[in-house]
Amino acid sequence: MENKKTNPKKKQGKSLTKRITGWLHLWLGLVSGIIVLTVTLSGTVFVFCDEIIDLCGGSAKYVQAPAHAKKRSPEELLAQFHQQVPDRKAFYFDTYKEADRTFRVASATKPPKDKNAGNAKKPKGKGRGPRGIFAYHYLDPYTGKVMGSTKSYEFFYVVAHIHAQLLAGKFGKTVVGVASIIFFIQLISGLILWWPKKWNRTTRTAAFKIKSGTKWRRKNYDFHNVFGFYSLLPAVFITITGLIMAYKVLTDLTQEAFGGVADAHTIAEKYKPEFDPEKKTLSYADFVDKNFKAFPEAKQIRMSIPRNDSSTVYNVVAAKFIGLKSLVKGKKYGSQ
Repeated sequence: MENKKTNPKKKQGKSLTKRITGWLHLWLGLVSGIIVLTVTLSGTVFVFCDEIIDLCGGSAKYVQAPAHAKKRSPEELLAQFHQQVPDRKAFYFDTYKEADRTFRVASATKPPKDKNAGNAKKPKGKGRGPRGIFAYHYLDPYTGKVMGSTKSYEFFYVVAHIHAQLLAGKFGKTVVGVASIIFFIQLISGLILWWPKKWNRTTRTAAFKIKSGTKWRRKNYDFHNVFGFYSLLPAVFITITGLIMAYKVLTDLTQEAFGGVADAHTIAEKYKPEFDPEKKTLSYADFVDKNFKAFPEAKQIRMSIPRNDSSTVYNVVAAKFIGLKSLVKGKKYGSQ
């Protein structure tokens, strides 16, 4: 009688590394998923902020230019803006080279007056206090009449702060930063789980293609596995840039690596000229004319409005197009 010995090959289970990686991938994904989704969706919406703001401006962006008429100066237009909208405070304006473009003012509602505010000392590091609600107003540059307004500025200000800090200040920024680190770990662990033990025709097909004719659970797994791999590089890039924005040490290292200077704004403050009441300041109109001549290709100029009369530096941008986030063929600098 022949003695047949059977030695069935035991099915090899996942390695300890794969099991630990899978556990981390699952639970870290559950923890960070909502935060990452919120940040991603708000960032996606903010990408189109300039186009949507432009769309919301509608017909108020344009005016019928009178023949041989001259536009009023920014000082005159700002004065008329505050007369017509007294409950708001302007903080920058946009003026255009085209004759039919309206004068745009960015403003915020004034915070309620505090009777004791004059006697109270401003706490250090507390910023400017209540910021109000942001809006854009469009003025006829020939008459000064307000042609229309939109609060799309306020909407995208909120969206930007959801994206950066979940509307929770420094704590929210920390949460977003930690979630970005977790997401980066997710990407690395996902690559480890995706990587086949052996490379052959079967594993290559499973790694790069979705198998047809399978049940929904298998199909869901394949979608996650395959599309996760194809989106890995852009996801890593987005995560790294997010970490650079979230952590100052990474921001400074990146600036220095590309030939920039860390804390450039702090350094620039040292060169800010002292206020001299004997000197006469240039008007907004002088700066606008000067910069349109210096940059003939520019179609738009944006100027900040100083908070007080003792300011000695204007923030000026001259470009073909200036949006809330975009700057096309232009230059940004400070003028004194």
